[in-house]
Amino acid sequence: MARKTMTVTFADASQLSLFAYGSGLAYEDTPNMGRLLQMKIAHSVVITPGRCGLYETTRELVTGLRALGIDSRMVDPTFKTNQLFPAGETDDRGALFASEKWAASADVFANHSGLSEGLERLDKRVIHVAHGRPRSSFLQGLRGVPVYGYQYAKDKDPNFTDVVTFWPSHVPYLEVMWPDTPITCVRAPVDLDAWTPDGPSGYKFGGHGGVTNVVVTDAWREDIDPFTCLNAFALWAREYDQKAKLHIYGAPTRDKRIMAAWNPLLRTIQDQDNLGEIKPWVRGLAHVYRAADMLISPNNIDTRSVREAMACGCPVARMPAYDIRGLVDSMTAEIARHRSDVRRDAECLFDPEDTAREFLAVADKGNTRTLEAAE
Repeated sequence: MARKTMTVTFADASQLSLFAYGSGLAYEDTPNMGRLLQMKIAHSVVITPGRCGLYETTRELVTGLRALGIDSRMVDPTFKTNQLFPAGETDDRGALFASEKWAASADVFANHSGLSEGLERLDKRVIHVAHGRPRSSFLQGLRGVPVYGYQYAKDKDPNFTDVVTFWPSHVPYLEVMWPDTPITCVRAPVDLDAWTPDGPSGYKFGGHGGVTNVVVTDAWREDIDPFTCLNAFALWAREYDQKAKLHIYGAPTRDKRIMAAWNPLLRTIQDQDNLGEIKPWVRGLAHVYRAADMLISPNNIDTRSVREAMACGCPVARMPAYDIRGLVDSMTAEIARHRSDVRRDAECLFDPEDTAREFLAVADKGNTRTLEAAE
């Protein structure tokens, strides 16, 4: 069967003026302006504020949709939300939580964390939102989380009509597991009000102020770890900034096996007098990004770390195609960038309302209701 894949790139999205909005209502931006969209979208996601990138990205999508006038709410498939908030009316930074009772009235489900049995029984149209890197999702099967098995089964489910991803590079992998389901790529969002250059920026990096402070904050996973970042930083510090310090946040410091494997490379950087803090977590990551001179990422996509750092004005260096020298060159170029230019890029690339417009183009298919306009 020939696949129908629709990929929205950033360049395309700049021309994708599907919806104009105002006064809390969303209108189709076509010559026929009389059709009013009043849509309810239930987002199935495990609600974990401040603890999970998938949740934060979902929340940003929901707030973007609500800014366009779309009644979009989050429903926890573990029932935790139903137990804590029986009325289904509370919110997290502008994104409403709702119960399954409210979800029964939704036009479409957005599946971020899986559907509960109760949500499955409602027999609604479902858009599957693929957040994770394909290889990371595949490797979760080693821990008994059958992400790929779930995708294989749901491609055959007629209620699953579309797949949405945030990464163009992930589309070919998704095409393998979803051969009969259209795939759309929308831009990844970030909360531009929470992650901003404005605010406290006095983070001290363990007393290493006054030097170039470079940070690594991406999560360590089976498929991606800071190996490339550590190698590139060691070379860059030797050649360009012998006093620079590397700080690693989110490191699995309690896993002795992993840290033992990393120790030789970390000691090499320490021997150069370039090693700063290594912490499993840090409070107030926005403060770190505002004070840091640069973030280096082992990913070549806009992960949450990348988006949040750029929104705070922190220059970001990434590695092209597993090229250590390419990452060194990227570090040299990025650290010279003005922070206001980095912030401006983030505003252009990661605005949640732009993500919402692109997502709405998918959600709207077959779900519009024509209403008589009041005279």
